[in-house]
Amino acid sequence: MYQEPLPPPVSQLLANPSEACKRYSQHPSTYRRSRLRPSIRSRFLRVTPPDTPSASFYRIYEFFVLDWTIRLRDELEYFCRSHPEWLVSAIPDPKDYGDPVRYAILTVLTQMMCDAFNRRVELGLPRDAPPIVTDFEELAARPQVFEEVPRWAKGVEPLKERSYLPDKDGNVPTENDEDLSEEFRRMNIIVRMPHIHFV
Repeated sequence: MYQEPLPPPVSQLLANPSEACKRYSQHPSTYRRSRLRPSIRSRFLRVTPPDTPSASFYRIYEFFVLDWTIRLRDELEYFCRSHPEWLVSAIPDPKDYGDPVRYAILTVLTQMMCDAFNRRVELGLPRDAPPIVTDFEELAARPQVFEEVPRWAKGVEPLKERSYLPDKDGNVPTENDEDLSEEFRRMNIIVRMPHIHFV
């Protein structure tokens, strides 16, 4: 089985954020697909590769690094609601051993995804809830199914050297800021808490 190509490293995204954003400036239908190259037969038939959990997960990473709040929340909602069959626990291990910062960020993002999705479940909105709820009793009667982080994410070690992620305006947080993410701090990454919740 082929593995989805890894997203750009943090340094590349931050070096030219406008170039990175340009790839996502069109309608989501133009970029919500696998980045794997189609086979020769598929290229001949002009078949668009379907989307994959890893491709969406890597877009979440890019939007997070770029501090693109609207796209981040839209992609989280897309992963959660449009593909309830995509379990967070089943996201394949990126095996990103050559880029510890990117691997650490991907690790924490699985936890953030669980937090966002499980909050909805606690509110009585399972991942496959319809966009417009007409029968809250039916939803309340369903068993609550909570997401869990993938097994691989539990084994990723914190960074040896502290890393700082700036916001979209280039402002680098300090360790005394009040709005830092504790989840990222545990991985030795200093960054402001992203806006991950949606209803």
